[in-house]
Amino acid sequence: LAIVKSKLPGLVTSGSWTSSSFSLQQHRKSAAHPFHVAVRICCFEGSANGMACCEPFGGPRVGQKADEDVDARRLENAVWRLYKKEQSHPDLKGIVDESQDLIGSPSFVQKARDVIGEKCSFVDVRFDQNERQCEYDDLPTFPLRPNFAGFKNQLQPASECVVFDGCPEDPYHPSNTPIYQTATFVQPSANEFGPYDYSRSGNPTRTALEKHVAMLEQAAAAFAFASGMAALHTVTRLLKCGDEVVANEDIYGGMHRLLTQDCSHSGVEVTFVDTTDLSALAKAISPRTRLIHLESPSNPRMRITDIRAVCALARKHGVLVSVDSTMMPPVICKPLTLGVDIVVHSATKFFSGHADCTGGLVCVRDPELAHRVAFLQNAEGTALAPFECFLFLRGIKTMFLRVERAQKNARQVVAFLQKSPYITNVFFPGPGGCDARSLAIHRSQSRGCGSVISFTTGSLEFSRRLVDACKIFKTTVSFGSVNSLLEMPCTMSHASIPKEKRTLPEDLVRLSVGIEDEMDLILDLEQALKVAAGELDRSPNAGYDSQFQELPVVPQPQFLASSSGNADEMSTRSPTAGAAGELCSDSWSGSEEPTTETQSIDNARFQVSKDGSVSYVLPALHAAALTGGFVALFWRLSRGR
Repeated sequence: LAIVKSKLPGLVTSGSWTSSSFSLQQHRKSAAHPFHVAVRICCFEGSANGMACCEPFGGPRVGQKADEDVDARRLENAVWRLYKKEQSHPDLKGIVDESQDLIGSPSFVQKARDVIGEKCSFVDVRFDQNERQCEYDDLPTFPLRPNFAGFKNQLQPASECVVFDGCPEDPYHPSNTPIYQTATFVQPSANEFGPYDYSRSGNPTRTALEKHVAMLEQAAAAFAFASGMAALHTVTRLLKCGDEVVANEDIYGGMHRLLTQDCSHSGVEVTFVDTTDLSALAKAISPRTRLIHLESPSNPRMRITDIRAVCALARKHGVLVSVDSTMMPPVICKPLTLGVDIVVHSATKFFSGHADCTGGLVCVRDPELAHRVAFLQNAEGTALAPFECFLFLRGIKTMFLRVERAQKNARQVVAFLQKSPYITNVFFPGPGGCDARSLAIHRSQSRGCGSVISFTTGSLEFSRRLVDACKIFKTTVSFGSVNSLLEMPCTMSHASIPKEKRTLPEDLVRLSVGIEDEMDLILDLEQALKVAAGELDRSPNAGYDSQFQELPVVPQPQFLASSSGNADEMSTRSPTAGAAGELCSDSWSGSEEPTTETQSIDNARFQVSKDGSVSYVLPALHAAALTGGFVALFWRLSRGR
């Protein structure tokens, strides 16, 4: 290192190069011309996003020597691969001139920077098992990736979701990240590991997703899991027997079940407290407390916690803070920038946005913590599969647009609910949905109100009738989809919490507002409220089922045009029992005997029943011709012709 500092000061002090170790061996008489240079680097990717120099995540974290060894090996192999490609890549010629002393060459620093620079790829990195000085489990399971902690993106939030190259090393430069649908990767040799070996440990499609999420959250690293619960479970696995976790009393029912029925059986003590009350939270922290877990807004009561204040309190006691930010995706809130240590998302919600895949995310701002999460992800086999990673990468591109539209609709729905005489309370992190202090706190740590709303009606039975009467709002758990959804948490998403331990009103209804037209959503809620109040009869066939059975069939026989009814009277609502049936119906059911009319059109016969159903009757001549043709074809095939 002293030689490097004296001979190559520019290499160890400029740009994205930092001095860690440097070694040089030249064997000019060797046929293979082995050339080894090892320099620790900060980052070679991300310049397209305006990324500043940042410390990489991915190397082993057991001792400084092991850290330097693996990082040095990464660059050493990258330089060696460039040298080996010298003959086939003209732009790489000249990096090594055997006629001169390499260290003493005044042009080497500039050549190395020009040739390696941003072009350096770790796709071909090798980990020599004979020379490694760290434990096997400390080897990274994926190539080096940028550390986005403290990263300031020059792009606006809408562009952040779209402008991202997930596979810069791919030689074909695809505009979208491909699906690396493979379980294994071929290794360089029997005693060397490549950048990937097994998709449970690492996969290029998952790496792309995790890098994009880390950039959005400004995290040191992000990790994708098979579900939101798998992500939450990994966070609890950071604790050991005898530790204590303090959790918000109003949290997702699945997390409550995990803490009370899993962690407690592993020797981890669980304490529930109102995290909106800082004095109560301070009293709940004990010498054994290792983690504070909260949601803001909470699910489903929409209670607001001052995240900055909680983090300041936690730092005094050396306690980690974990936030489930599923309701507040990174286009609205970035908790890591508020001092949080761990951010968890159920990616099934806003990251997907289409309710077509399940997944979870864990984002951390400390590389040491990231190293432990990476180990658990690999050791426990909870990582997300490549195809789902691709779906989430696709969903992220429209996340900003979806969230903005859903928030706009949510504000209009809240305004309608607040005026309704049937609604007793509305819970929402916006005007009228919470007190002024909570609203001020929320606005100081988020740039939006989200699209999840909760309200009470004062009657459990009324709420049930309301939910069942909705047509556009589908009764289902989850939220964050393009479709509007609703549920009753006490009997659905939070049913796993024992009744005596619930902090939820039984008549509470939770809405997830989608991207439909706001007027359609309001009209749907309006009619559902009237049905629940007994002011409007609920038709069992009045929903939007997309079958459109009242519309004329295609192709439509000409003679039906006059008897098909007035098209202006048709609607998209599902038909009554006497509506037209389907094509090719074999029977007609009704109180009267069916009457039929037969019409020949272009040598085809259509039979029309009284209920309007149409049956196609194949003419006898056509049937005979088809039968004869099949017999002749079979005879020819049987004779080998």
